[in-house]
Amino acid sequence: MQKVAHYRRVVWLSESPQNLKMHIDNVLKAAPDVASTKFEYRSNIDVQITARDVSAPATGIYFTLFKAGRPTATIENGGTKVLKRKAPRGEEFLRTGIMIVVVGNHLAYLADGHTNDGQITALLHRLFKQKGLHDHASQFQLQPKANQKQLAQLLKQGVKSIDLGLTSFAATVDELSAKGKNSKWLAPIAAISGQLRNAMRQGRTPSEIEAASEIEVNIHLGFDGRGDKALVSKLLGELAVGVEDNADQFRIVTNDDTVITHDKLVIKMEVDVAGDDVASDHQSAFDKLKYALVAWKKAGVFDE
Repeated sequence: MQKVAHYRRVVWLSESPQNLKMHIDNVLKAAPDVASTKFEYRSNIDVQITARDVSAPATGIYFTLFKAGRPTATIENGGTKVLKRKAPRGEEFLRTGIMIVVVGNHLAYLADGHTNDGQITALLHRLFKQKGLHDHASQFQLQPKANQKQLAQLLKQGVKSIDLGLTSFAATVDELSAKGKNSKWLAPIAAISGQLRNAMRQGRTPSEIEAASEIEVNIHLGFDGRGDKALVSKLLGELAVGVEDNADQFRIVTNDDTVITHDKLVIKMEVDVAGDDVASDHQSAFDKLKYALVAWKKAGVFDE
């Protein structure tokens, strides 16, 4: 089963920045069992920390969100009756499971269900307040880590592939060509760009040109592993440097399978997690999240 780990950077808004992992560890010490971690996220939705992993240097917690007493619909197998059934006594139906791992102020997560930065921030805020931490411990928000230094560091790992639109691709190639950077190796790529643009315009009637403008063209640059892999990867990396400035949407995959997208350069990594399409195994998720954080640290993503 494929899951996606999203990298998030904690931004502290208090005057005296605090350590996120330190606060989480203190909360877990004050809440030794599952029952003692339960709190209300919003009306009728409860949350508890169902599992934890406190092996140094990371701390992992598994937030489970559920709505008490919410029934679900069932259909009679081979029949016509639609019934409503409550969860078995002592159980509730799981709505969302969020597994996070924190090292210092860096947080990565996997989710069974839908979540986002704001929800994870709110979950931590409410947990801290429920356990009596001072308000300054909740004066932060989670947001994607994004800056040019980060992109440059990630691209040093080498690039497997780049996906972007025709216009963005042309703008990137034209910019690099104008700078005279590696013009020889850019020549065949520039030729591809020119051929694609000509195919969309050459010999077309005005109405055909207008129709062609409605077609979305996506260019995939990559290699199949043959030849000098290190050199090809390096050249793709040099091309990728110009992508972020010229493309509204792009997808770059590095040699270590880190995915870089335009949306604030959100860093993602696809990982295989034990479980099924209903729920992930939390310990497997913790292990993969640690792996992702270590990989990103080696790539120089973290601010030291």
